[in-house]
Amino acid sequence: MPAEADSRALPAVARCTEYCEFWAFPGRYTLYTRNHSNGERKDLSLRIKQSSRFRFEAGDDDARAAGLALGIGGSAALVAGFIMITPVIMSSMCEDSNCTTQGERDVATVGVVLMLAGAITTPIGWTMYVRNRTRLKRIDERSYASAESGTQVRVGVVNVGLGGLGVGGMVTF
Repeated sequence: MPAEADSRALPAVARCTEYCEFWAFPGRYTLYTRNHSNGERKDLSLRIKQSSRFRFEAGDDDARAAGLALGIGGSAALVAGFIMITPVIMSSMCEDSNCTTQGERDVATVGVVLMLAGAITTPIGWTMYVRNRTRLKRIDERSYASAESGTQVRVGVVNVGLGGLGVGGMVTF
């Protein structure tokens, strides 16, 4: 639904229950969604620069939060592990072979394990965080049309802003 400063009720661009795909012209819009599991309402502000078909992809807030935790925790483990192995690395410049104690070597072993765990969890966490956000995905008409067989003609009513309506159409061969 397009956003308006004076909050007048404008016609919806699309109303969907599950799968949601729609056509929109350039402009500012607000997408209203509701989480079916807990009923929480979310507003997603959009600025569409090029008219096209879009598909709404709802994000998973729990997976996104878990990804954020893994990303931050993994990054912290990398830093902590590096700090823990620093004394052993610095001792390699020492001429005496007994520059580090057994305790420092044990801490360095834990630091290596932390760095390895951080190196694994950091990219996994940030990838989970990015992939589970709520978004609109622009559908490339050429690849979409080639995936479907035959000629298609689609015509529909679309919002033109400030309460106006227009006719939008698409023909693929």
